Amino acid sequence: MLKEKYALLDTDFISKTHLIRKDNQNTMIDRILDLPGYQFFCHEQIQREISRHDAVESNEWLNKKIAEERIHCLSDEDILDELHGIYSDSAEAMYTNMLKNGCEAFRKDYLETSFPGLTNIDFTNTSKETFLQVLSKDCANIGEGNNLGEIKSYVLFQMLSVKYGEQVYVFCSDDKDARKGIISLGGVRCISVVSAFPRLIKDGGMSEEEIRPYIQSFLEERQKNNQTTIKVHENSKEGRMKKVSCEKVMEELLEGKLETLMNGNLRYNCKNNKMEGT
Repeated sequence: MLKEKYALLDTDFISKTHLIRKDNQNTMIDRILDLPGYQFFCHEQIQREISRHDAVESNEWLNKKIAEERIHCLSDEDILDELHGIYSDSAEAMYTNMLKNGCEAFRKDYLETSFPGLTNIDFTNTSKETFLQVLSKDCANIGEGNNLGEIKSYVLFQMLSVKYGEQVYVFCSDDKDARKGIISLGGVRCISVVSAFPRLIKDGGMSEEEIRPYIQSFLEERQKNNQTTIKVHENSKEGRMKKVSCEKVMEELLEGKLETLMNGNLRYNCKNNKMEGT
């Protein structure tokens, strides 16, 4: 029996994989949602960010998938309700601790400087409604940007991890620095846009013929942004990374020469080293 997996989608992953497509009706993110055994989640803040900054088409796509319950979009109140079911009256304190962990992925004093209302709350005398009001006011003062979408996603990740254990995955940015935050929380299984391709083959059962149009679209998007290489770990004790052309990386993925690490990076596997005589 297939074990259920729980997957968190971030803004960058949704945006990029919506652009990678076979045609207008068949995007890479659609194929991701078709993966068997996965439940997909995003935070309400991600929906807001895509509605403000992304193309109308991707915004409409996300809203439709949420309405169809293909993606579960959770608000801060939804997360708090889940935490009440686990921690009872300590839910607000646990949410704040999870928020602190998310904030510290960016800056040690982020919670204290950007969430002064929550920092000064007396949890023993605060209702859920008051807590949410204070949280909302702090978020409004932070304003757009300032990593709020990532931080809220980190809170959602922690809640999902508490509820479901180790079967939580994060589909996230290809940018290594952007992934440092979520990785710093520990125990994270990251899947970047690049490492999602072997996931579509392994878990999605896509053939080489089926996946090639998406690979071609991916390569075209990389070219538009002048991104000609991808960093890949060597299979060595040092684990050094080297730049490999995007075209070669995609071919080697299809040939089974690369494996995906927990942080979403790619590494040459032992079989490939033997083939190349190293």
